[in-house]
Amino acid sequence: MGDKNRVINGIPASPGISLGRAYIYHRNSKTVNKRLIPSEKIKDEVKRFQRAVELAIEDLTKLQEKIAKNLDQNTLKIFSAHQAVLEDPEVIEVTIVRIRQEKVNAEYIFNDVINGWISNYSTLDNSFFRERTADFEDVLYRVLTKLTGEISFKKFDKTTPVILIARNLSPSDTAEIGRGTVCGLVTDIGGQTSHTAIVARGLGVPAVVGAKVATSEIDEGMLIIIDGNSGTIYLEPDDQTIQKYKSLLAKQVAFKTELQELNNLPAVTIDGRLIELSANIELPVEIDDVLEKGADGIGLYRTEFLYLVRNDLPSEEEQFQVYSEIARRVAPNNVIIRTLDLGADKISSQLLKEEINPALGQRGIRLCLSHPEMFKVQLRAILRASVNGNIRVMFPMISGYSELEQAKDLFQETCDDLKQAGISHDSSVPLGIMVEVPSAAVTANDLAKGVDFFSIGTNDLIQYTIAADRGNSNIASLYNPCHPAVLRLVAGIIDSAHNNSIWVGVCGVMAANPLTACILLGLGVDELSMSPNDIPWIRRLIRSVNYDELRQLSSEAIKLGTSEEIEKYVEPYRIKRQF
Repeated sequence: MGDKNRVINGIPASPGISLGRAYIYHRNSKTVNKRLIPSEKIKDEVKRFQRAVELAIEDLTKLQEKIAKNLDQNTLKIFSAHQAVLEDPEVIEVTIVRIRQEKVNAEYIFNDVINGWISNYSTLDNSFFRERTADFEDVLYRVLTKLTGEISFKKFDKTTPVILIARNLSPSDTAEIGRGTVCGLVTDIGGQTSHTAIVARGLGVPAVVGAKVATSEIDEGMLIIIDGNSGTIYLEPDDQTIQKYKSLLAKQVAFKTELQELNNLPAVTIDGRLIELSANIELPVEIDDVLEKGADGIGLYRTEFLYLVRNDLPSEEEQFQVYSEIARRVAPNNVIIRTLDLGADKISSQLLKEEINPALGQRGIRLCLSHPEMFKVQLRAILRASVNGNIRVMFPMISGYSELEQAKDLFQETCDDLKQAGISHDSSVPLGIMVEVPSAAVTANDLAKGVDFFSIGTNDLIQYTIAADRGNSNIASLYNPCHPAVLRLVAGIIDSAHNNSIWVGVCGVMAANPLTACILLGLGVDELSMSPNDIPWIRRLIRSVNYDELRQLSSEAIKLGTSEEIEKYVEPYRIKRQF
């Protein structure tokens, strides 16, 4: 293990650079033995299990309180999801029924139930669900600890910062370790949507996941550097590499300070082109971050959380209250509310059945059109809330004009119903679509005639154009936003929008990537929407570039034949502006 500058490549999960000593972290293994329980003791065994679940929920509540100041609400939702598992009848009641029927100890039955869920999720052809197995493992360990009294986690008692190396980390592992004692994270498995990645970004800790051989190649105490921007891990780096990254670390600190000073300045290029910088959010509590970062509004409000965090469908009144709060707080800026986009990696048992290929199944507008009454409940709530601010409505997953017409017809029916009932609403709410399906991109000129705006959902557009699952680490190299086909589709969408005098934005990850943001700006996009935390550095980028130069840059870039050629062509321009 003594070779200098050996490199392991993984998936960049949380940006930043870290230099430190490796600490190998693992959970202690638990052996769950099977014991028969006498009939007269079954009642006590059920109570023992129920008490263990109660204590596990208490632990989760305390954990959320402990880390609330360090993590955003999007990250804290992970632990709410763990609590939901412990309150789910399909998990808890099934365990109790089996304890009574099989007369076997609680830990053995619960272990079997949870591992059944893990096994089912692990075999699904969907990275989102495969990565959710860590949640079930986390819940399992918590309850087993309460039942057996054993310590389920390796004690973490470091007082000096280390880079933590693990095969996998549960969200609780990552969050409880927290800031200060850990300056970086590396895991063998996982992807950019795994909870290790989400929590690491929430904590502001650089992370590389999906490194595959990290735990076998890295020794305890080894000096390593992790680059969360590129996914590179350096083992026993030489002096030259260490000095290079120490210099980058110093620049990283200075850069963060500089960004804070730009929060209230407009995103305008050197030659005067103003770009809207908006935020993507899921929860009303994220509005604080939106306002703090000086966003120009909400470019994408994902409404799915209202349906995913409960066991029934949200009422019109519940939705109205949430939409109204967001509209009021962001006013006079715009709020683009995307109608329900369940399906693919977001499943609600009330509406969806398991599909062989959910990414190509009944998702987004397809689901809403097949449940028109449910869809109209959401539209009613949005229209009622529209009197409280500047709301726009956006339909997801539109693949052709027929779907758009059906959605608009239901929207108009809802307006008519509200008018007839004398309920206040804004019937002139602008309507737009997410352009995220290749068929929509190709027919964008036709679709533009029927809407007020476009928002390009590049995450799915890339996935569908290249036929590469965006969460699959095995084909991560194929999922490339600089693929010529993707960029040419995006260019065509923007041209179609402007030729029909409508506004066009981008709300996928390309908007927050400095290299692809340069290309998007040069192609003429009107708005970029991203996580609130990404807004400051993209604002700095916009204020450092010349729009006319970017137009020429993008025009030449999209003529090139490969992703590699495009990246090589654009990168010097990006670097020149210290990104």
